[in-house]
Amino acid sequence: MVQPMCGDLIVREHSSQHYRTLFNRRTGFFVRKEEDGYFEPTWAMDGPELIDLSITNYCERGCAFCYRDTSKGNALFMSVEDVEKVATQAETCGTMQIALGGGNPNQHPQFVEILRAIRERGIVPSYTTNGDGLNDKVLKATATYCGAMAISVYPPYDEERYEKLLAHIKEYGITVNLHAIIKKDTLDMWTRWLKTPPSFFKYVNAVIFLNYKPVRGNECAVDKVKVKSLFETVNQCQSVRIGFDSCNISGIVRWLDTPVCMIEPCEAARFSAFVSEDMKMYPCSFMAGKGYCGDMRKNTLHEIWQENEYFKRFRNDNAPEHCVGCGHYKECRGGCRLFEEINFC
Repeated sequence: MVQPMCGDLIVREHSSQHYRTLFNRRTGFFVRKEEDGYFEPTWAMDGPELIDLSITNYCERGCAFCYRDTSKGNALFMSVEDVEKVATQAETCGTMQIALGGGNPNQHPQFVEILRAIRERGIVPSYTTNGDGLNDKVLKATATYCGAMAISVYPPYDEERYEKLLAHIKEYGITVNLHAIIKKDTLDMWTRWLKTPPSFFKYVNAVIFLNYKPVRGNECAVDKVKVKSLFETVNQCQSVRIGFDSCNISGIVRWLDTPVCMIEPCEAARFSAFVSEDMKMYPCSFMAGKGYCGDMRKNTLHEIWQENEYFKRFRNDNAPEHCVGCGHYKECRGGCRLFEEINFC
């Protein structure tokens, strides 16, 4: 793997797989481009391009719909030394971004040191927060080290709170996105907001829709009429930039007017991985606690990525039978393999 750089632009040559990646550390712009005569790779042999890293499972809110159990009674905080170990090994694998989560990651007592440690290794950190604990020290560090941050937006919606919070964050010059979960009690509100934008949208870089994962309950968006309406409203929306996580791939290929080159199916074990606060490495964060993992206290990130049986099985798993013959299969690749009920087929 060769890594030429030009300012904020990183170009990585993956000669063994005949492709290259371009990543702008300032804007987040990313492209994966295969060489002429070769297909786009199905996975990155060198290592994950993105790592989701849970540095704590602590969050004082304890929302029932959250896929992590964040009660105070079992709070864990990853040590800075463990973060440095992950970031150092990720750097050698060519990882470009580490997305910090939890829990509420910015309430980790050594959060600033963690951001610094990741950025010093040439990797861009970002994080998602519920908005609590965003003091001056945290926001200054965010502006210094992060590519962006995201605020989780979920019911009950408090527009006045979002207005004040987002205005305060923008005072630091931080790029801020909103993370919205697509579940049964959010469809109507987000459809309305995209049609009639609330005033706090003016502070927002983009709205990113995340598909709900039924790990600790089941609040899946089962009303396909409302789901389709939301996607169709996205097609017409001009008030804010909009993105989706790859867990929404089945809806994206059905209802969004999106160029194929902008579509990416599930990246778990292919281009991304999850590391929990106890140094367990999983193909996907929604597998956490289920045993389908490697242990970074016993093996390196690269060893787990290439050799762990669960990673190999996950990336090589065939699509369900009902996907055979589907006109969207090439882009969708069978949608989510963990939770079939979240697929919008």
